[in-house]
Amino acid sequence: MNDTAERARGTVASCEVPTHEDNRLRQDAISFPEALAQSVSVMAPAMSGAFVTYLAAIKAGGATPLAFLMAMVSCLLIGGVVSSFALRLPSAGSLYTYTVDGLGSFWGFIVGSTYSLALIIAGPAVLAGFAVFTSLVMRNVGAPGLLGQWWLWFAVGLVLYFLLSWFGIGFSTRTQLVFTAATVATLLLLAVVIIGKGGARGNTLAAFSPGAAGVSWPLVLAGMAFGILSFTGFETAAVLGEETRNPRRAIPWAVLGSVIFGGVFYVVVTYATSIGYGVREATTAWPKSAAGISALADSYASYLGNWVLLAGGLSALFCGLGLHTAATRTFYVMGRDGVLPKPLGRTHRRYRTPHVAIVANLALMIAVSAVIIGATGQATRNTVGATPGPLSSGFYLFAEGLTIISPLVMGCYALLSIAGIRSAVRARAGGRRHDVRHLAVPVGSLLASGVAVFGSLYYSFKEVAPGAGIPGPYRAVPLVAAAAVITAASAALVLRHRRREAWDAMGAIFE
Repeated sequence: MNDTAERARGTVASCEVPTHEDNRLRQDAISFPEALAQSVSVMAPAMSGAFVTYLAAIKAGGATPLAFLMAMVSCLLIGGVVSSFALRLPSAGSLYTYTVDGLGSFWGFIVGSTYSLALIIAGPAVLAGFAVFTSLVMRNVGAPGLLGQWWLWFAVGLVLYFLLSWFGIGFSTRTQLVFTAATVATLLLLAVVIIGKGGARGNTLAAFSPGAAGVSWPLVLAGMAFGILSFTGFETAAVLGEETRNPRRAIPWAVLGSVIFGGVFYVVVTYATSIGYGVREATTAWPKSAAGISALADSYASYLGNWVLLAGGLSALFCGLGLHTAATRTFYVMGRDGVLPKPLGRTHRRYRTPHVAIVANLALMIAVSAVIIGATGQATRNTVGATPGPLSSGFYLFAEGLTIISPLVMGCYALLSIAGIRSAVRARAGGRRHDVRHLAVPVGSLLASGVAVFGSLYYSFKEVAPGAGIPGPYRAVPLVAAAAVITAASAALVLRHRRREAWDAMGAIFE
């Protein structure tokens, strides 16, 4: 362990950080399946499969299943780095704690801050997705007008997040497990129907051949970058390291297991989508749909149309719940370490949940929503949200929020990978057991993260279609990311100068 972490262990007794029993999370509160549910729900496979895979298809076309297969391998490398740290450091701080251990307090603070910001923005974004998709279902079935308003369902989601997170992590993760399984099963049913009918031109391995799909290998690699975005969140089981039974075994398996589960799901669903259009035809038709497999429901199983829409919405709802969990645990650890306001490091006396962080994050979700929507005019929201009318603000919050957070999360993956490389080098220099895999995995993870950063910023510089122009909110994404990193770095320097004791204790593991 580096000098910072060693100093942290030596100074924790004197540091004014709440570490006593009253401020611990509840230990052994959840099992491996529930930790797995956390990662899978944040990955939101049903939401991505129903609506988001077209981003990869814009580049990879009919060969998008191949792009997702490659994305799964890339995320297994990133997951390997997360797992290697989780074996040693079962901390609710996850990426923040791991980066402090590997690269020191400065980079750890930057990762903790930018990752927290991404979670704060992503939460209301996916909740808006749930609200909009549910509103569409209500309108489709002729429900009263009030039930077709997205803001109503957004408010319902906030109340649910409070109730599901306040009383214990087990209640939250068990609910995620049930609903994530149901939403995934709905999309798989549609995929099975399409595959069973042979799609437009029969089942074929051409969906895994760039040449057959009419695209080049560089385009498949670009599609892979967007595919990695659909896996984002697989690492969040790590925030449950202090609440999971046998965390050194359960958390690594939950992280890697979620990637494998999501990868198989995405390959099946994107294969069904590709052959549903026809592999060659999918190269143009799929991007035009601005959706995933949901665009084919009316053609192959019209009776599933509203169910697929609802599944995507519920997937977004529980993705938001998982993001809320990840945000509150990260706030809790950074508050416990004294680098965020210390009240965030408190837990409820009875339920052992980070109740101050829970309330703070819900308040931030409302504030972020107001800022993102209020910062733009109606015309811009109509363009980016792709749906002029009363739902445009909700669609815009969904689309723009996820666009903003992507480079922040991918940048954190890259820094974590560098931390993994340094950790492997230190292990070898210290004479500890070491083989080539300990270095090869984080190096591969760094390469994959670099591809993901490229994908997350691609459409901030490149038109989606010739002549379409680049919307102002997309052009602003690199500036927002740069501003977030610069602000975090500046805050880190101030903290190091003014609160040295808390700085030296960052990332300590309280056992």
